[in-house]
Amino acid sequence: MTSIFKAMRPKKKRPVDPNAPPRPNLLSHEKVLKDTKLTLEQLQHENHQLRRRIEVLETKIGNQSSYLAQLHTYISSKFKS
Repeated sequence: MTSIFKAMRPKKKRPVDPNAPPRPNLLSHEKVLKDTKLTLEQLQHENHQLRRRIEVLETKIGNQSSYLAQLHTYISSKFKS
């Protein structure tokens, strides 16, 4: 009969080590994951914007280079004659 009541007794608590790191918390872990995901999405968006800006600037410099090349050939042909 004592074995039945033995299972119902509260368990003894183990002593806590004061130098041990805090136990993991799933809610804080989820928050860290959300923050990391948000940061990653922001960096991807910024990266995409910077790529578009580089493409625009490369197109602009290409157009300016071709314009200057045409201007150079026009001026050089006028002074040769």
